[in-house]
Amino acid sequence: MASGKRHYADDDGRTVADMSGVGRPSLLLPRDRRKQPDAVPETERVQMAPEERRAMLGGALSAGLLIGLVFAVCFAILILLIQWIWR
Repeated sequence: MASGKRHYADDDGRTVADMSGVGRPSLLLPRDRRKQPDAVPETERVQMAPEERRAMLGGALSAGLLIGLVFAVCFAILILLIQWIWR
């Protein structure tokens, strides 16, 4: 059996993405998040006033409710069309 690395004709030795820090995903148990560093350091996190946080939550909630209302109206129209067709 040959030892050593394989050599390919079109390989120029450059690294596209360093995958050395990527481990295998756990299928049965979730990963421990404490071992991984935060994506954003504590010093760079955005501090919001309570009014700003409330406005963001209100906007997200209203957007979600609007999407839910659109789905509910479409579902009701679908039910009415099905009833009208099957009469």
